Amino acid sequence: MPEQYDRSKFKYPPAIRSAMKMELRRLSHAEMQDRYIRFQYESPGHFRLEINENDDGWTVSLKKEMFPKTFRKLEQEKIITPYKGDSEIYGAFADGRELGIIQFEFQEYNGSVRVWDIDVAPEFRRKGVGKALMDLCKGRAAELGARRIVLETQTCNLNALAFYKAMGFSLAGLDVSHYTNDDLGKSEVRLEMAYYLGMPK
Repeated sequence: MPEQYDRSKFKYPPAIRSAMKMELRRLSHAEMQDRYIRFQYESPGHFRLEINENDDGWTVSLKKEMFPKTFRKLEQEKIITPYKGDSEIYGAFADGRELGIIQFEFQEYNGSVRVWDIDVAPEFRRKGVGKALMDLCKGRAAELGARRIVLETQTCNLNALAFYKAMGFSLAGLDVSHYTNDDLGKSEVRLEMAYYLGMPK
């Protein structure tokens, strides 16, 4: 049975959490080969996308609104997959326990670092783990000579969007049929977010 990215292992009382010293460490593809990552979140609302066409072109709006009931998402996939290429993987650790991971790939053809995955155990969110992992990614992107960092999220993932905006990311694009032909109807539209290391800021 493949090893799961099991968040239930990470149980620390608040006093221990505040005293922990976090370590960031690169992880090899070999040790992550049989690992899975979960995409698990809930959101009270979304950004409703409207696209209207007229003679002069299109108008696009994204307006925040609440769902009648909380949206919940749970999926998983292998961390090492061919489409993620020769990606780098880093883990955040404290007391020998894994708190979160980030996986990204430098795509030389367009000078971008693509963040494939970033995940933090729920009880360690808003504790600086995600920021530490993203700061590491920004540092590596600069070392690699990338012009930007890009990542994928969804209109229905308000917490992720708030985090990325706080990290300096801005909207770079969208795809209304990336997951299904009814992404608009499902209120789950793919958004591309970008952080620019060079011009434009």
